[in-house]
Formats: sequence, structure tokens, C-alpha cells
Amino acid sequence: MKKCSYCSKPLVGEDAYYFRCRYCEQDFCYEHRLPENHLCKSSPLRRNIPSSTSSPYYSTGGGGYFSSSGRSSSRQTGGFQFNFSTQGRNLAILIVAGLVLGYVFSYIGFGGGSITDYLIQYNAAVYQGWYLPLLTSIIVVAPGSLGILDVFFNAIAVVWLDRLLSTTYSVKQYYFVFVLTGVAGNVLSLLNGPDIVSFGASGGIFGLVAGAVTADYAINHRVNGSLLAWFLFIFIYSSFSGSVDLFAHLGGALAGLIAGYVIGRSRRSAARYY
Repeated sequence: MKKCSYCSKPLVGEDAYYFRCRYCEQDFCYEHRLPENHLCKSSPLRRNIPSSTSSPYYSTGGGGYFSSSGRSSSRQTGGFQFNFSTQGRNLAILIVAGLVLGYVFSYIGFGGGSITDYLIQYNAAVYQGWYLPLLTSIIVVAPGSLGILDVFFNAIAVVWLDRLLSTTYSVKQYYFVFVLTGVAGNVLSLLNGPDIVSFGASGGIFGLVAGAVTADYAINHRVNGSLLAWFLFIFIYSSFSGSVDLFAHLGGALAGLIAGYVIGRSRRSAARYY
């Protein structure tokens, strides 16, 4: 019985109409048919772009093909559709809502300041025992241009990375890794000293991306060079440009590397006994 080369799911039932990737020449189930969904090992630098008359994917079971325009002959109707996962959509909405909350709470006085002051991370306050911002500052951002830019780029990143992240994690794993790595990033951010104020979801987002790298390694026992190089590029570029919290990015990424490896090992073990 053939199995999906990514998740080891037996290609039976609906998945009997499996797909073979033109780039790596391996067979995949419907869910992992796209190169980005199975973390295709072919280098984008060597990848040939199919012409408008050819299809980058073809079915080896006769269950419909996907053309380069994104339409499906049997599984998709009504033209192009953008498949955005529920967890990705919810996180993007939550990130934008954090900006709204930051503005609203900034007008509500509390304890000599505003509610926002108690939800974003003032390292000095955390040193004195106010630990709540280690969690809340992942979402709630300070009002102003810096907060708007932070929310804009983080929301765009979640949308852009959705296909990769939604195929790496289950829904529960997605939320868990985001919160876990976001908090880990905030904890490491305390190394910046007591005078630092920080906020934003980038630590958790970096954790999700880093986890995708090690999850792929745990499943396939080899490093996806393209995925690793891409991760390092965006980490270095975003961490050293502008007013960013390098320690938060680093803490989120390190925690994500560990979480992703654990998730990948558990997935490989489960597939082995499927």
C-alpha cells in the first residue's frame, strides 16, 4: 500500500487519488500535494517554473489535477480560492485586536497609569513580581506608530506563513507553540535590563517557524536546507533592523526548535504504527 511521503498516511479512500510532485517525484496525499505543504526538498533556485499550459502537479490516481492557475478540475470550483487555516486566521485577527485593545486600554486609568501599561512588558515591573505581561504582551501592543508597524508586519507574516505552519502543526499544537515560545521569548527579553519596554507577537511567530524546521528534521532525518536558509534570513533581517527585541526573537526561536523537534518525533512515531 502506498503512503504519503510526508505524513505516512495510507493512500486509500479519497487519498487513493494521490499526487506526485513534479519537483521531488514523491507521492503525497491530497492535503500535502503542494510543494510548500510537504516542505519540498527541491531548491527554489533550481526549480523550473511550469508554463501556463502545464501543471506543476499531476495525479497518479486520476482524481483531478491542479493547474498552475490554482484551479482544480474536480476538487475545486468557482475559480481561485485562498485556503487560509482557521488557526492562522484567528491569530491574525487576535494580533490586530491587540492593537485595538492597546489603544482602548490606554484611555482607561488604572493605578497611576493606564491598563495598557500593566499589560505590555516593563522589565522593571516584572523584576518586582508583576508577571502577567510575560503572557499579555504577546498580543497587547502600545499605541503609536511602532505598535501599528509591529501589528502590520506580524499579521502579514502569519498570513504569508500560514500554509507552512498549518501543515506542520495540529490546531492545538499551533496555539500551544505560539503561546509557549512567545512567553519564552519574553522571559529571555528580561536580559535586556530593567529599562526596556517590549511588546508584540514576533517571538511566538519565530517559535512557530523555527519549530517547522526541526519538525521536518525529526520526521525526515535530514535538514531542509532551503527552509533553514529562509528561516535564518528572515530571523537575521528582522532582528537587526529597527527597534526590535533581539532577545525575544532568540528566545522564541530556541523554544520553537525544541517544541518542533518533539512534535516531529511524536508524528513520526505515530505514523510508524498507523
